[in-house]
Amino acid sequence: QARGIKFGLDNTTELLSRLGDPHLRFRSLHVAGTNGKGSVSAMSAAVLGEAGYCTGLYTSPHLVDFRERIQVDGIPIGEKEMLRLAEEVRTIAEEMRTRSADKRLTFFELTTAMAFAHFADRGVEEAVVEVGMGGRLDATNVIHPECAVITRIALEHTQHLGRAIADIAFEKAGIIKPEVPVITIEQDPGVIDVLQRRAAELSSPIKIVGRDVSYELIASTLEGTDVYVEEIDANISLPLLGSYQAANCALACGGLAELMRRGLYIPDEAFLNGLAKVKWPGRLEIVGRGPCIILDASHTPDGARTVSEEVERLIGGKIILILGVLRDKDLDGIARAFGRISRRAVATAPPTDRAYSAEEVGSVLSAYCPTDTVDGVGRAIEWARSNAAPDDTILVTGSLYTIGEAKRWMNGQTG
Repeated sequence: QARGIKFGLDNTTELLSRLGDPHLRFRSLHVAGTNGKGSVSAMSAAVLGEAGYCTGLYTSPHLVDFRERIQVDGIPIGEKEMLRLAEEVRTIAEEMRTRSADKRLTFFELTTAMAFAHFADRGVEEAVVEVGMGGRLDATNVIHPECAVITRIALEHTQHLGRAIADIAFEKAGIIKPEVPVITIEQDPGVIDVLQRRAAELSSPIKIVGRDVSYELIASTLEGTDVYVEEIDANISLPLLGSYQAANCALACGGLAELMRRGLYIPDEAFLNGLAKVKWPGRLEIVGRGPCIILDASHTPDGARTVSEEVERLIGGKIILILGVLRDKDLDGIARAFGRISRRAVATAPPTDRAYSAEEVGSVLSAYCPTDTVDGVGRAIEWARSNAAPDDTILVTGSLYTIGEAKRWMNGQTG
């Protein structure tokens, strides 16, 4: 498998053609954005499944097990099926690469093809497909969705997507298809302008949550989030923490309402019951008590600021921060946001060569709060536990890879 990043849809299209075009055998909802796209995807899939549709969910990256990326009706792809599909796409990929060096497929292109083939094999009716990176040239952009959903956009992957927020918005807007409805959320005016112009060019109706779609946060506690969503005229109780999940919920409901306008039947009970049971690990997820341990996947300064404010509001106590960040992220911006709320911190690194070393994280983080350096996420958690006061909260964050390693360690899967 070739790892790396390569933009363009020709190779993905050819690979899928060789597989029988599985992506044309199910309806889909396409989700792009920087912050919240995983939560919105999980919420959308939960409602569709509760409505009785065979529902696929494709997200990335995974936390603990690769199979998490490809789910049907909430169940990850089986190991045997995963290996069978991996061999099938590998064989085709080898043939393509032998024919031309330009036909070398990336890891994400291969996994996307596996997901779509699995969905087709399982008779998926509705698939929720999360963009990997950007949108316009992302491997997932071969689908023909019933609706495009674009969450909040912030600076990310600037070496690939552009260094200005408008450039990144342009890439995300690439998932908008002619005459297909698009829904987004009130945000930076420059982002909204890019999305609206692209939608107008393609005669695609666009709605904006917070402007065209109203919602109201009712309550946000350590038990979950309650929100009223005008689009479905209902009070929703989410088990997910964080007041920002109210906007994500309204966005998911808005996207699903567009599917309903195109003929899909979703009863009111599916919204209420599906959202009440939604799961999305690693997002303000409480995984331990005494001391309280929270995992969160924030990996941009914008996301870190939002989550730090939520933790401060929900916990109101002393925070011990455990931070591990990948090299393509804004380490200083993330460290500044989380360091502000932390009484002390532990700099660490997940087990990938894409991550800053613990020492590099520590050298930046120490400018914002007292910092110790501990190699290994599991050992960092041990250190924090042994140094925590009874009323401390341990916050593990900075990267999906960091919290994935934390989950593996807490589940006893690593030393």
